[in-house]
Amino acid sequence: MSNVSLRLLSTRFLLVFVVIISISAGMIIANGGREFDEVSVKQAQLAQFPDLDGVRRNISHWEGAYRIVNFWATWCPPCREEIPLFVDLQTEFQSINVTFIGIAVDDVERVRTFVAANGVNYPTLIGSGDALRISEILGNNRSGLPYTVFLSPTGEIIDMHSGIVPEAKIRDFVAKIR
Repeated sequence: MSNVSLRLLSTRFLLVFVVIISISAGMIIANGGREFDEVSVKQAQLAQFPDLDGVRRNISHWEGAYRIVNFWATWCPPCREEIPLFVDLQTEFQSINVTFIGIAVDDVERVRTFVAANGVNYPTLIGSGDALRISEILGNNRSGLPYTVFLSPTGEIIDMHSGIVPEAKIRDFVAKIR
């Protein structure tokens, strides 16, 4: 091989290597490749938000159950799109110690209307900017909605998802805990 061919081959190899490393690093960062401060995660679950009746509750209120906590808003089209699935799965999974919890970053009256119109059958709390801060502590790197976190009965983060959660991901989670 000539020197030109070797240089071209070396350059291509280096370019492919850099692309692979960049993609891998991006996937690690995007998929929560970070450590969680267990104390902060536990404290975040103690943050109190009013439910639709005005009773202040926190995520740890449902400790002892596997919790699928969804941060959402009525003004968020992807959020509204995934809620009917959560309603169906809450009915299906309630007998196996799985509880969905919605934390709406929204106005209580809009949430109340939405919940009633869509037959939401799981606890719904009303958050504010504090709810987004809590979602960030629980791994929401982008501060976006919807954001869903899967918690063990003792409050450890098992998994998380930004955007609409695929039904298969929820079913895989449930299959692992059965």
